[in-house]
Amino acid sequence: MLNLPIRLDARRLDLMRLFGVDGCKAGWMIAWEDAGGTVNVECLPNIAAICALKPDFLVIDIPIGLVDCGSREADLQARVLLGARGCCVFPAPLRGMLACKTHREACALGQRINGKGISIQSWGILPKIREVDSHLTSADQSRIREGHPELSFALMNGGQALTERKSTRAGRDARLRLLEQHFPGIRDEVEKHRAFRADVIDAFAMLWTARRFRDGLARALPESQVHDSRGLAMQIWV
Repeated sequence: MLNLPIRLDARRLDLMRLFGVDGCKAGWMIAWEDAGGTVNVECLPNIAAICALKPDFLVIDIPIGLVDCGSREADLQARVLLGARGCCVFPAPLRGMLACKTHREACALGQRINGKGISIQSWGILPKIREVDSHLTSADQSRIREGHPELSFALMNGGQALTERKSTRAGRDARLRLLEQHFPGIRDEVEKHRAFRADVIDAFAMLWTARRFRDGLARALPESQVHDSRGLAMQIWV
């Protein structure tokens, strides 16, 4: 299923600034690698502030592209790959839900269109989805792509999804053991941001995927692009 590598312009590889981004309560946690290979971690308030840093390539853990009805194929395939841990992939909201002001209103819309509402987890990240959706155009997707940390961790783990939840100490340690093979010193960075440890870990997972894109190894779910009504491609990259 995952057999669609994407290669970047080889002339620019040593100059690329790579970003991994995950939402947090204070805004967005980013782990970014400059052209010299130095990795930086910081929290920024909004997507506009992140884009002002001029990333050459950015992978973000948030749905990009939304269907008007039905389900995104990207979400369905991601859940299959994660097996029992497929519940980590929250169903993306319908595009019409972005205009809803309450969870009840969004659920009513979902019932009318799909025969089901929206989970409280998906509703909780809807403001982040709305922010990204309002900022991005299809042209931006040449350098800004959607990822999912649990897919990245599964690939790091030989194709097997991690069974430990990231909210537990065992789950955090399992993810850090995988990441520190690629980012020596990551535990120090995580401890510097103790209030957002889970978000920092997920941001590093997205940075790992950004590196895969740079190296021509990134693959998409689904393989072929499916576009929403705004022309945004709906694919999760890993």
